[in-house]
Amino acid sequence: MFQALIDNIPSPVYYKDARGVYLICNRAFREYFGVTDEQFIGKDVFQLPLRREEAKIHCEMDQELLAGPGVRSYEMRSVRRDGTVRYDLNKKATIMADNGSVGGIVGVIIDISEQKRMEEDILKAKNLQSLGTLAGGIAHDFNNLLMAIVGNLSLARMHTPDNGRLMDYLNEAERIAFLGKALTQQLLTFSRGGNPIRSIVQPGVLVRSVAEQALRGFPVDCVYDISPDLLPIEADEDQIRQVIENIIRNARESMPAGGRITITIRNVSIAPEDRLPLMTEDHVRISVADEGTGIAPEDIPKVFDPYYTTKGMGSEKGVGLGLAISYAIVRKHNGSISIESTKGRGSVFHINLPAYKHEAAQEAARARRPAGTREGRVLLLDDEELVLEIGKELLEYLGYTVTTVQSGEEAVALYKQAMELKSAFDAVILDLAVPGSLGGKEVLRELLRIDPGVKAIISSGYLNDPVVAGYREYGFQDVLTKPYDSSELDEKLKKVIER
Repeated sequence: MFQALIDNIPSPVYYKDARGVYLICNRAFREYFGVTDEQFIGKDVFQLPLRREEAKIHCEMDQELLAGPGVRSYEMRSVRRDGTVRYDLNKKATIMADNGSVGGIVGVIIDISEQKRMEEDILKAKNLQSLGTLAGGIAHDFNNLLMAIVGNLSLARMHTPDNGRLMDYLNEAERIAFLGKALTQQLLTFSRGGNPIRSIVQPGVLVRSVAEQALRGFPVDCVYDISPDLLPIEADEDQIRQVIENIIRNARESMPAGGRITITIRNVSIAPEDRLPLMTEDHVRISVADEGTGIAPEDIPKVFDPYYTTKGMGSEKGVGLGLAISYAIVRKHNGSISIESTKGRGSVFHINLPAYKHEAAQEAARARRPAGTREGRVLLLDDEELVLEIGKELLEYLGYTVTTVQSGEEAVALYKQAMELKSAFDAVILDLAVPGSLGGKEVLRELLRIDPGVKAIISSGYLNDPVVAGYREYGFQDVLTKPYDSSELDEKLKKVIER
């Protein structure tokens, strides 16, 4: 009767005598430790399938309890036989014998792994937010400087004769400048409110492109297993590119002597009990498997922590900030990222991203006309004189008539005046933040009162601002994130004006 009673308790329950020898346990205990009665009854804690250091802690707690009868509670981090990490809350109490001495100890083990994971996620989010606050403080000014550099490089390319070597130098300088933009984008991923700028993305095409670039020149074979009926995803292509690049770089660095990376992409349905908050059912799963050194079980929960790295510790390289960035990006896409790893045998990263099941609108390809053939009037607002000068030169080279202003109030007044004179601007490019003046969002609100058909582009170095991510909700037709080159400016302005 007693055994049937405790077998119906869902948590592991046991009784041991004053010598520490187990005498009774319930079904949940046997399942928890993977033992039978024969393997358990009459044994002490050192004979259970536990790491010796864990058994030693349990034994020490028992000794304290026997020396001072009463109740004790303590938490324990345990690594199971299969390598999984669990967190237990152990509650123990002494049982007194008829003669007044301690007869034994009764205990219950409560699995608090999920609670611990939630606490770790909260701590991780706070760490990411701290980094984001730091990054956000410098990103705007840094991107304005990059805008001036990239703009001048674009102008230099436009005015350079067809000199192959000189053009190569300019192209390389521009490429390096854009790496600075990519760095600020990665850091700003940590910021609060840094929502993705979404578009319809074909994951198979994107992953192949990133993998080929990331593995070029390295002794690594890449094998693709991509479903032919793969669904698209609605995502920020630049951010997902960062995720894939970080994961592949991590895999590559784990195999310094070379090896094989296998990339598998499938449509998957995620069961309700396995979904994180805001996750939907249909997903695209991107799995990246390597043959590297692997990660120790105790290190796996830490790999997405921005303050953790195994570099220089004989374990897998490349973890730390790159994987923390990847974690933040995927969560902001309402997806999930996880890792399976065996020390000495390699790792597999799984990225789940929500599938886009609506029919994507296909934009007709537009033929590009040569520079100098554009027509139209553009109003350019920015508080930085350097950016205004570069922007004006780029726009004039593309064939536009340009008016520049450094205050939002002046932009509104000039636009209103142009409307009254029947010489309206064909488009406006508005900087998001203009210190001491109306910013882009406020200016557009005023312009929409004057002209509901105004064609506006938001421009900003604050890549994590909600207005940049959700520009359409505020009435903008497109967004230019600083720095941008002449090609991007030309393409977006043409698209907006021709709508």
